[in-house]
Amino acid sequence: MGLADIVSDALDSKVVRQQIGERVFKSSFEDKQITQDGENNIINWIWNAGSKLVGFLVSQAGNLISFTITGIWSLFVSTVQFIWNFDWNMSDKSIDQQIQQYWNGILGMLGGTLGNLFGYLACGVVPAATIAVFNEPLGAYVMKNVAEEMAEEFLGNVAGLVKYTFMSGVQSLLLIGFKNLRKWIKGNADFFGRIFGDKTQKAIQAWGAEGSKPWSFAIAVNNAVESISNEGIKNFVEEFLEEAWDGCVEAGYVVANSIDSYLAAEKLKKQILPPMGETKYVEIKPDRSIDDQRIILAGPEEVLKPVIVQTLTNYQMMEDKDIGTFVGSPIDELLRSKPRTISLQVQFFSVKTPPWSKRQGESRLVSATYTIPDIDSAKLDWEKIKLYCGGENGYMYGRYRATGMLDNGRQMAIYASTGDEAEDRMRELLKLSKAGLLKKPTISEDRAEDSTGSYLKQPVRIYPAYFTVLNQYQVPGAPGSSIPITGKRYMRRTDRIDLWVDTKPYDFNERILELLKKPGAEQETT
Repeated sequence: MGLADIVSDALDSKVVRQQIGERVFKSSFEDKQITQDGENNIINWIWNAGSKLVGFLVSQAGNLISFTITGIWSLFVSTVQFIWNFDWNMSDKSIDQQIQQYWNGILGMLGGTLGNLFGYLACGVVPAATIAVFNEPLGAYVMKNVAEEMAEEFLGNVAGLVKYTFMSGVQSLLLIGFKNLRKWIKGNADFFGRIFGDKTQKAIQAWGAEGSKPWSFAIAVNNAVESISNEGIKNFVEEFLEEAWDGCVEAGYVVANSIDSYLAAEKLKKQILPPMGETKYVEIKPDRSIDDQRIILAGPEEVLKPVIVQTLTNYQMMEDKDIGTFVGSPIDELLRSKPRTISLQVQFFSVKTPPWSKRQGESRLVSATYTIPDIDSAKLDWEKIKLYCGGENGYMYGRYRATGMLDNGRQMAIYASTGDEAEDRMRELLKLSKAGLLKKPTISEDRAEDSTGSYLKQPVRIYPAYFTVLNQYQVPGAPGSSIPITGKRYMRRTDRIDLWVDTKPYDFNERILELLKKPGAEQETT
């Protein structure tokens, strides 16, 4: 059979289409009146799409007319600044010129807004409608994207225009009111002259004359400050006035934003959360072996139910996890070393006291964590630990690394500004451990560079912040917070004791004794 013998009605696509029937693509800009007598009508398509688009813009424009405490405070600040810098000796001609400048600015912004809208209509909506004549799905897709972009641009321009018009209107009303009030006062200059004298009458008559010297509250205060002969007092007054105004404005915005946020949250709460009864308080003790660890939750009962489940789940997942230490351990150490019993982790920061964050003048916060395995419990003395960490002055951290192999199958690494200092710091810290070095530590240099070509690990002094004691023992069938290690179950104790303070914590001995207890001992004896 040749190509000429193919019957179009016998094609599989034709058969499937006949079984499905007529297919109509519906879009948000399509209406039943788009088609007339089975033919597309581009005029109707544009009319219906345009009407829907205008309806969308009108519905969104309602969001522009919303008053908030922040907006009211912004209007107040702008008005006060306008009055503060206003030239009270301004002539009527200057007032008229300034009002005209406001109108010129409004007309300019209006022209830009309408021009932007016309550009989107001419080069976006009309081409999309034209495409729809030949391909309705493609035309509807293009129209949807164009409408979204046009709405965003148009609403943004309208918002700016409304704000500028409102502010200009307020300032124009103030100017017109001032002009009329001064006109009335000057018209009654004789009356004020009879009451306050000829000088007052002459001053009123000269008020606002062409070429008059400007006068404003800002100019008057500035002249008064500049007239202070003592340079120190003048600087004090100048800085006081400036910072007082800035602080008042910023505090006002904080208050206004807080009120708006609170009102919005309350409104959202009423819309989303139906009344669920009175507030209930729940105390969760995720680990019964830890008496001091409690989590307090409060809220309606229906809200608390999923939160309680989520809290317990998160605790079980993250309980006593120390991902940084696990990832930082060499794989060969994990394979050959024994499970830890009592270890000590010391945390160093380049900031001496909390909060441990980047301070002014520093490029970044430098931190280091060192783990000392198999601690000798008899050497757990606060003064010794701080001394071996370098004392209150810490030590110089840097790119030289000392790596030591210990006789318990583990490794230990210390970074310092020199290789000798890294080795000395390792030997000092190992005085707390039962383990010893098998051989002299290996010294290496980290030469990693940043984008500027500088070494990442720059010499910087770091200080001991706190240390954490990890205590875990194998307990057969350990309940509660037991963890599996090498196929066996272990109980773990942890605590954190500050080193940045000047004196030993008053409860240091009691906390150390508690940490040295065999985990799970209470469960075994009961």
